[in-house]
Amino acid sequence: MTYTYTYTYTRASVLLDQVDLFYQAAGIGVDARKRVVDAVNERWLEQVGAYVAENGERVLEGALEISWKAHSDHAELTISTDLPGWEGGAAPELVILAKRLREYADSKKLPVNFWVLFTEKIRSDPEIYASRCKTVGVGGSVPPWKKTPQERRIPLQDLPEAHVVLRDAR
Repeated sequence: MTYTYTYTYTRASVLLDQVDLFYQAAGIGVDARKRVVDAVNERWLEQVGAYVAENGERVLEGALEISWKAHSDHAELTISTDLPGWEGGAAPELVILAKRLREYADSKKLPVNFWVLFTEKIRSDPEIYASRCKTVGVGGSVPPWKKTPQERRIPLQDLPEAHVVLRDAR
């Protein structure tokens, strides 16, 4: 006997799950993930990323870009995450990306680090920006690229408001 379960979620909760599962699979710690997920929930962030650096230079990076305008256009729709490839609620594109980052980092015995990009509205107000950085636990800058990275953008399956981006400068 085979059982099939269908779980239907709001788009917002699926998006939050994607951020959390992406960072978890990439090896980002629980506290940092929670702060970032909370910031996405507040719609403070338009991108979240994870990267590997060698000798102070970024060589591999994955990111999830979020278009809040497109998200709002689809907010009333719900989606089902029992689609083929959605392992444990994670979009297959994100799972593959996180695994690549993690495998590369592990093979070189390097950590996976993360970054976030606040929305333009937050970035344009220095006082709010500083406050949000403190709340999310981020600051500073990411290392420069080793060389100009090759970039691939892939729309997230069934979430047109989100794109997965792979940047590779190895």
